[in-house]
Amino acid sequence: MLLNNGSTYIADDKDVIAWQKIYKAVDVHQELAAMESWLDANPTRRKTPKGIKRFINSWLARAQDKGGSPQARARTTSSKAISIEDKLADVSWIQHEGAKLEAKQFYLRTKGFYFDGGERHEA
Repeated sequence: MLLNNGSTYIADDKDVIAWQKIYKAVDVHQELAAMESWLDANPTRRKTPKGIKRFINSWLARAQDKGGSPQARARTTSSKAISIEDKLADVSWIQHEGAKLEAKQFYLRTKGFYFDGGERHEA
């Protein structure tokens, strides 16, 4: 991404992974490409080296708030695509919040994930 001082910012893998974990409904790579294109087309609005991560985070948060990226929504797991073993890690049917929390912790510890309301949550 072009910055206002003429340098280029390239997101490192650690940041991309963190953004993917935080903004689950967003296709982070697609949004980063859109940001790069936007910054190229708007030279007077390019960001500083100190402000680029704030810009990225704000962009991703807005994309998440708008319902995410269509590409990311297509990746969500449908109940039909969940295996029998995965269905065992579904906690959506548990009514008592304390028991539900215990089940979530158990599945995170033993399987590394659980399902709640058709959405997969990972450790």
